[in-house]
Amino acid sequence: MQKWVADGLLVGLATIVLGSTASALFPRNSIASIASSSLGAVSSSMVLARRRTRLLPKSEEPEENAYPQLPELSEKHVSDVLEESDSAEHTPFSEPVLDKNSKASLIENPSTNPSTEDTSEEAENLQLLDGRLSEEVAIKWLANRGVSVMDQPELDPHTEEIFNKHAVRLGNKYKDEDGQPQLSRLLGQIKWSITNERNLTCHLSRASQKQIGTITQFGKDLDKDTLFFSRYKYFPGEKIIRASVRNRPDTRSFFTGGWFERFIEYKVSDFLQRSNLSYSRLMNRLIQFSNGDSFELDLFYVVEGKPLLIECKTGRDRDAYQKFSDRRKRLSISPERAFLVILDFDPDETEQLSAVWKFNIVGQDNLIPQIEAALGSN
Repeated sequence: MQKWVADGLLVGLATIVLGSTASALFPRNSIASIASSSLGAVSSSMVLARRRTRLLPKSEEPEENAYPQLPELSEKHVSDVLEESDSAEHTPFSEPVLDKNSKASLIENPSTNPSTEDTSEEAENLQLLDGRLSEEVAIKWLANRGVSVMDQPELDPHTEEIFNKHAVRLGNKYKDEDGQPQLSRLLGQIKWSITNERNLTCHLSRASQKQIGTITQFGKDLDKDTLFFSRYKYFPGEKIIRASVRNRPDTRSFFTGGWFERFIEYKVSDFLQRSNLSYSRLMNRLIQFSNGDSFELDLFYVVEGKPLLIECKTGRDRDAYQKFSDRRKRLSISPERAFLVILDFDPDETEQLSAVWKFNIVGQDNLIPQIEAALGSN
């Protein structure tokens, strides 16, 4: 320790002595003074280095093999590695081919593909609605019978996504678990507001707290998407919703019945996909016969090569029975594969009216079992 201190003093002393000497000999030459001081510091450092070599214990010296040695790479090895890398970069990507069984497993067991798993119910609904199969098979089926499908304006995907999302939610929450009115309370007031061109007022004093929570949250979500309300506010003290419906044709059409068609389309397509049945679908498409007659199809499916005709109604229009009967016959679709779906239809009336009209008249709750029975019998 004493030797290290002495060496440190030696460095400083040598620097001062040489610097002072140069200043005395060359009083006006600052460069000479700086050079002499630097020389003194360098000389002293060399002395310290030699002394450190003598004093350093053997254990402190770095070993020759203290660091891992990298293997020597031959020219051939490097060439092989580069060839493998180049081959990997240019390997063409091929999409997985799914057969029917694999398609069904992906739908029924989303956990098998954790990278794309989404636990959001709305996201799952939208994925289904956006994953419809091609319309070509359904169009060809009609064309073979002399029926043309008219072109329709291109729809905005973002707007369609919003409408589909709220249609599925409205259908699923239309009633609560006990079958009591839920979102139907708000929907009824919206339809009244549109028909009478008045502001919307929805009283919720008779609704349960759970129902109020569901209804007001739905109202907030509608307002957030900006397509539906120009003004929306819930007054918790009075338990009243006050809002104004936007004056948009697509928004008004959605509330007055379009939502129900979208919801039924979701339910049917969901059933067909989960049943692993191939299908093609037309929705709200205008068709024309060779003689110029035309009408709009709510929903038309070709399932495993056979037709399925579905009409959706949110009201009790007695003329709808006759119209649907005429259309079914015009398209030569068998009675068991034709369905008139009526919102809130009494199940007790199903069998009797279906027998009278020679096609299936059902409500939204018993539609899928009826379709399943019809597909299984053919």
